[in-house]
Amino acid sequence: MKKIRSFILAGIILPALGYGQTKIRLTGYVNPLIGTTVLTDSAELGYNPPWRTWNGLVGPAACVPFGMVQAVPITTYGSGSGYEYEVNTIKAFAQTSGTDWEAQNIPIMPLEGDKFTADDFASSYNHSNETAHPGYYRVLLNRYNINAELTATRRTAYYKFTYKGGQDKKLAFDLVHAGGGSSAWELNKAGDYIVSGRQGNLYFYAVMNAKIKSIDTYKRNPNQPDIPRSGQGAGGQRKLTGNIDVPVISFDQSDKPLEIKIAISSVSPEGAKLNYTTEIANKTFDQVYKDADASWEKLLSKVKVTGGTAKQKEMFYSCLYRQFWYPGITSDVDGKVAFYDRRRRAPGEVQAPPATRTSRDTIPGFDTYQSPGFWDVFRTQLVVVDMLLPDVSNNIIKSLILNGERSGFLPTSFHGDFASSYIAGSYLRGIKDYDVRKAYHLMLNNANTPTGNGVRGARPHNDDYLKLGYIPEANIPHPTTETVSTAGTTKTLEFAYSDYSIALMAKALGDKDTYDTMMERSKNYKNVFDPQTELMRGRLADGKWYAPFDPAYPYYEFMYREANAWQASFFVPQDTKGLISLYKSPKDFENKLDSLFTIPWGGYAKDNLSCFLGQFCMGNQPDFNYPYLYYFVNKPQKSQAILNKLMSDYFGMGPEHLALAGMDDHGSLTGWYVFTAMGIFPYSPADPQYIVSVPIFDKIEMQLGNGKKFTIIKKGGGKNINKVTIGGAPLKGWFVNYDDMRKGKELDIYTK
Repeated sequence: MKKIRSFILAGIILPALGYGQTKIRLTGYVNPLIGTTVLTDSAELGYNPPWRTWNGLVGPAACVPFGMVQAVPITTYGSGSGYEYEVNTIKAFAQTSGTDWEAQNIPIMPLEGDKFTADDFASSYNHSNETAHPGYYRVLLNRYNINAELTATRRTAYYKFTYKGGQDKKLAFDLVHAGGGSSAWELNKAGDYIVSGRQGNLYFYAVMNAKIKSIDTYKRNPNQPDIPRSGQGAGGQRKLTGNIDVPVISFDQSDKPLEIKIAISSVSPEGAKLNYTTEIANKTFDQVYKDADASWEKLLSKVKVTGGTAKQKEMFYSCLYRQFWYPGITSDVDGKVAFYDRRRRAPGEVQAPPATRTSRDTIPGFDTYQSPGFWDVFRTQLVVVDMLLPDVSNNIIKSLILNGERSGFLPTSFHGDFASSYIAGSYLRGIKDYDVRKAYHLMLNNANTPTGNGVRGARPHNDDYLKLGYIPEANIPHPTTETVSTAGTTKTLEFAYSDYSIALMAKALGDKDTYDTMMERSKNYKNVFDPQTELMRGRLADGKWYAPFDPAYPYYEFMYREANAWQASFFVPQDTKGLISLYKSPKDFENKLDSLFTIPWGGYAKDNLSCFLGQFCMGNQPDFNYPYLYYFVNKPQKSQAILNKLMSDYFGMGPEHLALAGMDDHGSLTGWYVFTAMGIFPYSPADPQYIVSVPIFDKIEMQLGNGKKFTIIKKGGGKNINKVTIGGAPLKGWFVNYDDMRKGKELDIYTK
């Protein structure tokens, strides 16, 4: 790792590709290995880890922004991205990755001679012989003495395997592995240099520069142990089923590096071939990497910072880099997109049913994207995309509408109903190039369908929410973290925020009746506030509070979602002043915040929850905006002290300085860092305004999507805000409006 970090910090240049590029570039600040490693120190984690902790779960995949392909080295099937820094063997290279499980597909592995079996062909590697940059990955596979290089286009991956001694070249397709599980697959020879096939619902078309001599089947031992999965919550272990054998291609002898170009498609075999022909067929490896690097440089250049340390710039641009990975594009180069429906998981089902194609492929006329992980990213990453890439946001929303027209609803993603919050915030930031009325109709469908008693919709238990003003919790004795129930307290808080978001949209569209209704419903958070404990607490259907009540004990789906009472109780960004009014006084609220950040974590070892400041959890999303709460009792200096500590101590953790405080979840955690480091934060993401803090840089220039440049200047060397001006005029309060930002007005933050 030392070799890589010294390059990042000292060189800051594009790696040599044979085209003479030596200009200092922002891609040189990016270290894709940040977020790939694990924490083991209980003092940092807050508990003694009984499993591999989830400190990032990202990978050093070779990809371009929002790519369908993310070519990633697989060290561990069934892990988050597939890559775990501390594991010293590489099993294969997959064409897709992610920050959640089961996202790795179509794994391949270069082999040589006969030094392998179907059960054992992984290779050791050393980090000293590993390089990762935006759009590029390289590693030396020690077992075979093969130098592996990866780059990519939007829908294709390009591999160059340099054999050091003219070895007998072979290539394994480990197609039974799909993110650690099993998948129906096939592989067929389609020409002297071509194979095509399928893994699950994903098609591929692969062209090699060496002639295929044979395709042989290597038999796995059917009694091999189950595949380990990372972390308690990752699903334990899964056994390979079906055709578990490994097809291995042998090639005619050649002294040239073995090159493979692989295109993928979720539509058809023909779509995969067309993606290959259009994007990569006539390009060299260096050309593809040059284009990939240029695409990343163009995006990163939308935010330029001055000042700060080299370490801070490395962290900032590494985090900014993660904002443009997801959601990935789903349409082929000809615009076709496949539709798959997935039945909702029934109560008691461990795994959701497989997706099935339900209609013919269509050409919607725009680039389609995956549905974002809204619970994770509506708070940060999607707001970055709104500001810098409104065309992408427009197409994401169009994709949501396209799918919503089939289902009748917007996707809810994991928990809550934050597609509505995303669309409302985007609209109020000026993103309107879609059928706004259709989007609004779907938002209302989500909010008003009384799910329950056999009625399907987007919001679980919405019938109770509409009748009672809250979602009741079951009266379950002795619940544990894993107890599955309604997570009613969190749902009430989240639905109330989404109702507020819909109210903002209604107001903008002139729908006064809906505005009034939704604003009233946005106050439903008050229905789960317990004045005795001064925390949000589960209520039963009869209105009684759930008891016994331990505010420090974390739950996943009982009362709260991935949180304890402390971590859930302050999520009222739509009405923080109203929340404070529920306390005896603003001072009483301040004292409660002091407790939030000082009462020690109880040592609970629970998957997503890691890296605490008191009860506050930096490693998970529910309390992302809590450090700013002191502003509302006129104590911004307290907020700033917390923000400074979090940015300094909770990013780049561990002995390698590569760990994050928790899962990045498609850019959510790194997005928090990007905003906080710039000194603006979307405290309420549906609102087109940002709370102001002290940035870590002297100057930040943002090229917004409308072409205007928004500049933030830090004046003075102090740690706290003295005054703030926007366009030279004093800022009223602590929030800067996006209207002023997109007009190009300068934000000056004076410090003391």
